[in-house]
Amino acid sequence: MPPYNAPHYFQRYVVYILVMLTLLSISVNAQASTANMLDKSDQVTIKTWLSDTENIHKTKDSKTPTYAVNQQIILYIEVITPRWFTGGTRIAPIEIPNVVAKQRNQLAMNFTEKKEGITWTHQRWEITLYPQVEGHFVVPSTAVTVQVSRPNSTNATGVLYTEPQAFSAIIPSGLLSDQSVWVSGRDFSVEQQWSQSNPELKAGDAITRTLIVKGSNTLAMLIPKLIQPIATADYQIYPQPNQLSDSQTRGDYFSERKESTVYVLQNGGQVSFPATHLTWWDTETQTLKTIKFEGQSFHVSHTVNSWLHQYWHWLVTLVTAIVAIVMIAFKTVAYYKTHPLPAWFIYAKAIKHQRWGQVRVLLYRALRRHNDQLQLKQYCDTVDWQQDATQFQSNGITKKLSLFLWQQITQSGRGLNAIRAKCKPKPVFPHLNKQRTKYKKNKEH
Repeated sequence: MPPYNAPHYFQRYVVYILVMLTLLSISVNAQASTANMLDKSDQVTIKTWLSDTENIHKTKDSKTPTYAVNQQIILYIEVITPRWFTGGTRIAPIEIPNVVAKQRNQLAMNFTEKKEGITWTHQRWEITLYPQVEGHFVVPSTAVTVQVSRPNSTNATGVLYTEPQAFSAIIPSGLLSDQSVWVSGRDFSVEQQWSQSNPELKAGDAITRTLIVKGSNTLAMLIPKLIQPIATADYQIYPQPNQLSDSQTRGDYFSERKESTVYVLQNGGQVSFPATHLTWWDTETQTLKTIKFEGQSFHVSHTVNSWLHQYWHWLVTLVTAIVAIVMIAFKTVAYYKTHPLPAWFIYAKAIKHQRWGQVRVLLYRALRRHNDQLQLKQYCDTVDWQQDATQFQSNGITKKLSLFLWQQITQSGRGLNAIRAKCKPKPVFPHLNKQRTKYKKNKEH
């Protein structure tokens, strides 16, 4: 027979007692928890509605309120109890496709109201909604966890559910479209600031452009970007992180967007930065407004590197042209060392030195070569030409007259006349044509 072990049985009884106590504690807590849940006797109610004093887009045949795209809509959630709140109220997150929902005011508005001798405590919460596109939207039923007191000095906790709320959003103006960029709100203003890395700008320096947009009844994240990151040959652009700020004061919501861009100058000269604008829908006056702010120009001095960088293609063109001209000059000089000089060059040189005899010889030679004629007066029958020809053959020859006659005689070999002469078919019997021309002239006389 095994020996009796008293400590072993004692330990078993202790375990049994602990298990029973634990089960009893769980049962008591469950009963207490069930007893502390809200019921109808607590008279806790919840109300939900959409409200916006600026909303005037209501249609006569529909009870659904209509707002502008991007317009701030306030969803009110109000919890009412005949006692008082003993714990923090928690509102479940609201998620609606294409709608930005945010609880900007983390504090509720508390007030009391007396009805039929009973004082009711109200706790009102605000959720801001911002529709992003046109369409019909429904705010789903939302869970609200509350904790209130009871007459027996205990607390009751429960979850209440709001009623769904419906609304519509439209593009407020015919001047806007789905591709337009704008924001809805009130009292927008824009401040522009410029700063330079150096008072005297030169290539390589930087200019910082800062835009500060302020408005109410909107979100900073909804304010559009105003400076477009487009670089040019004059500067490189480096956008800085945007600074967004949202706040609320006594039920009014304010937003601020600070946008900065650094321009690093690449070239010298006059550098201009473009103007831009902010388009916004005024929900108070129901009008479309635009804030325009001008760009600015700066004079930038060149450095050696920036000057070469900006004008290198002109330098290449100039050097190429100079090399080509020098080569043509050398070729021309080498050619005329073994060939006679051009007739016009010899003629001009003779005029310059007033060698009139040589001038006459060269002009008659050109007359014969270009027109197959031997007499200067036969070139043209006009009175002016006859007078000029007579003067040229006398001692009244001048530099101006010599140049004029050369130009008139040789012009048939230039330009369109030369092209026509080359394209004109040559006569089969040139001597016969000359005899025919002489015959016609003699017959006319």
